Amino acid sequence: MNLKHLTWKQSAGSVASDGVYLKAEETIDGVKYYYKLSNYDSYQGVFGHEAVNELIAYRLGKALGFNVPECELHKSAICIDGKEFEAYVYVAKSFKPTLASREAFDKFYEQNRTTSEESPLDFCKRYGWEDDIFRMFIFDYLIINRDRHGANLEIFKNGSNALSPLFDNGVSFVFLYTDNDSDLDTFDDLADLPGNNFIGTRSLRKNLDFIDKKLAFNDLPNDLEHQLFLGIEDILPEQYFKKIMSIITKRWENVKDFRII
Repeated sequence: MNLKHLTWKQSAGSVASDGVYLKAEETIDGVKYYYKLSNYDSYQGVFGHEAVNELIAYRLGKALGFNVPECELHKSAICIDGKEFEAYVYVAKSFKPTLASREAFDKFYEQNRTTSEESPLDFCKRYGWEDDIFRMFIFDYLIINRDRHGANLEIFKNGSNALSPLFDNGVSFVFLYTDNDSDLDTFDDLADLPGNNFIGTRSLRKNLDFIDKKLAFNDLPNDLEHQLFLGIEDILPEQYFKKIMSIITKRWENVKDFRII
């Protein structure tokens, strides 16, 4: 896929390790497309595997019945600051409903909360979004999403207000580990790593304690491993995919009791 014509910009508000995450967009035949890279710096070029994580998170969310936007992963030719690279690029069509406007959740909250003491979670409950937020807590816990900041959830406005799908899921799983990191196997699958969460607490595990009802989502399918890694088996070492499966299955034990179907 030739994407050398795109202009890449640094994403705002994201958690980064030693580089930045670059995004681009374009409109083709009236349809807006969004592109995102894994980590980048001028010396190493594109590195890491956040774009791969995006695809895996989407496939997991789809299998379980969560509201996640469809995406693809393409090995593409790109150009950044006059230098040409080949990298895996996250590609997604716009998921904004036709005629609706969009606003970052944190801005919408600041403009519409009733008092300075109303928390983002209580705000969501007042708007009737409680179940959606509880599902978000579960999904982010399963994938160890460290980057659900106030702009990584949006409000779609078109006469009424609705929450967006759960997008920007690349800073998840074991994203800080390099492809050849010998410490990958020592990563604690149940570690309560701090997240950049705007709603709830910074603890992904403690956010589950807010959930006080049963929710509708699917069970882990028997062929989950096949669904998650189909077509991307050669992108990363096998141990990385094994670690992702271990993370999901162990964390599932802590969330499966919330489901009703």
